[in-house]
Amino acid sequence: MAEQAKQMVLDATLGYLTSAKRMKKDHLYSTLEDFTRADPDKKRLVVIGCTGSGKSTLLNVMGGWRFVQSKDTDYQFVWQKKGEGEEATSAIFESAASSDSVTKKASFANLDFRADATRELIVVDTPGHDDSAAGEIDSKESRDVLGAIAADLHNKLKALGQVHTILVLHNDVVSNRLNPATYQILKMVDEKFKKAGTSVWEHVVVAYSKCNEFETSWRSGLVNKKRALQASIREKIAGCDIDVPVLHIGGGSIEPAPPSDDEEDGLEKLWEFVAASAPLDTSQLQPFEGADVKWQKLIDSKDEAEARAKAALIYVAVLLKLFVLASSLFWRHMMLPAWLSLLLLNFPGVLDEVLILGLFVYWVGPNDVLYSLKHGYVTWVKPKVDPYIEQFVVRSVPTSKKED
Repeated sequence: MAEQAKQMVLDATLGYLTSAKRMKKDHLYSTLEDFTRADPDKKRLVVIGCTGSGKSTLLNVMGGWRFVQSKDTDYQFVWQKKGEGEEATSAIFESAASSDSVTKKASFANLDFRADATRELIVVDTPGHDDSAAGEIDSKESRDVLGAIAADLHNKLKALGQVHTILVLHNDVVSNRLNPATYQILKMVDEKFKKAGTSVWEHVVVAYSKCNEFETSWRSGLVNKKRALQASIREKIAGCDIDVPVLHIGGGSIEPAPPSDDEEDGLEKLWEFVAASAPLDTSQLQPFEGADVKWQKLIDSKDEAEARAKAALIYVAVLLKLFVLASSLFWRHMMLPAWLSLLLLNFPGVLDEVLILGLFVYWVGPNDVLYSLKHGYVTWVKPKVDPYIEQFVVRSVPTSKKED
């Protein structure tokens, strides 16, 4: 009987821990709390690219959606839903033809690579790093934009604990010149991973984007361009001592599909690289120093503001659940006969109650519970108790000090 009870408690504990993970597929997660709860068993790919590099399009294609041009759509590219009937889902990464980045902060999603359920993957989307505010890499405004992006990604990568691959998109295959802001981001990557225990460059892949099979302009001199890009990265990034792999990847397709003699499927090459990559430790990322500390403070304040805003929406539900749970535990521990409470897994002492409350807090999220309690106090308790506190303070002050 005791062994069965212990096993039931263990199973319930594991169930709580599993349900607290952010494992829903084809769904975007963006808070720092979400990043701490990513599935630890899946491969993790971080995608970096300048605005307009086709990052969102590529991520949707990785997730199994198709971006198709056909006669039925008047030869315009449109996203096709994935799945059939009521279960069909729309592409989740927002894509738009704009000079400003659609993605404003790092987020991640659990995907089946190319809709293959045997190839599960976590992809981390990052903001485009050459928005109009970051157009001039030498300007203070540009550095501040890049710094804010880097600080946001820094916090969330640390929360992940590890990644497997960093994909850098290069959208100018014709001129073959990397955006100056992209070089700046790569330098930050090089500096941040100095204490990772292994070279970060063993986990980096560069890919020419928008290299669709039905187009030909990007194919000219491609082999030499890849070699030149590898040499340029090694020359400009001090810590890069290897030739990083360079792939070419497309996003769009047309129907009916034309014949193609392209023997290399860039997306499959990318999956092979990710699948073969060992974990890269992100828990020891180098902190911001000197003037750059302001970026970290900026993102920390934004994270706190986001947590408070979320708490304002969910605090009633969180506090109600907490009250019901605490009441149930009190009733089980104090009001029932010992033999009956034992049937409800009530063991002697309060250790099991503390454990259950701890699991509940972990399941909901420590930050969500903390900020919900704070918001509930400020909204309902503080206005009622403040007058009494003020009266008490006034009465406690000696008469002589009042006169002063």
